[in-house]
Amino acid sequence: MKILFTKYHANGNDFILVMNENLPEKFRQPKIINRLCGRRTGIGADGMFIISPSKDYDFFLDYYNADGSWESLCANGSRCAVHFMHTQGLVDANMMFCAGDGKHRAKILKDDNILMSMNTPKYKSDTLSPEGVPGFFIDSGARHFVCESVIMDDDYVFDLGRKIRYSDIFKPRGINVNFYQQINENCIEIKTYEKGVEQVMLSCASGSTAVVFHLSQTNAISSPVTTQSAGGKLTFIFDEKWEKSWVEGPVELLFGGEFEAAVLI
Repeated sequence: MKILFTKYHANGNDFILVMNENLPEKFRQPKIINRLCGRRTGIGADGMFIISPSKDYDFFLDYYNADGSWESLCANGSRCAVHFMHTQGLVDANMMFCAGDGKHRAKILKDDNILMSMNTPKYKSDTLSPEGVPGFFIDSGARHFVCESVIMDDDYVFDLGRKIRYSDIFKPRGINVNFYQQINENCIEIKTYEKGVEQVMLSCASGSTAVVFHLSQTNAISSPVTTQSAGGKLTFIFDEKWEKSWVEGPVELLFGGEFEAAVLI
């Protein structure tokens, strides 16, 4: 058999999208998902989504990192899935879906921009200092450590981010690490080391959400806010208590195809 897939990216954060009926249970193993995401022997992606039907929502999303580990939320990839489902004629321009962290609303905007609701982030710690770096553990749908940084080059973020990601404080699950530098009241530069991919990402929307939430709680910023990463910009809109919060950003369909399932067994 062949596995039908579609490839998308959102600000350079790239994903494989597979419909539930096109991926039998026997292929939903970490080593197989890792193979599909492999950039030399697979399709190549930062992660993979399995899109399933839902009786309560327009659809359900299961997200897997490139290493095959399941993750509760990937906001960049979820926006790609929203666009995909709409272009397939399976959902309206306004929709509600469910991910590992709960329900989300989404809306198709012009120029392939997607507006998506975020669940209220939560502090999971007071100040922590893994590797001597002060910051906070915030759950924005996924696990993130946010820390201010004067240095923002990729080598620094990779080396220090990897150490923090594997710090004893966050074992056994590990954590995504977000370094930020505030440009002004409405603009923040962010770089993310992502667990499960083990690289510095071009963009991470759930990590950017965690940073924006943290700075809003210290009254350092006010809505709306733009975040800048190497892959592009995201816009965040939120109320005072973050009971209503949204992320907006672009997505792009790259290609679709078939992967020969026999090579995975």
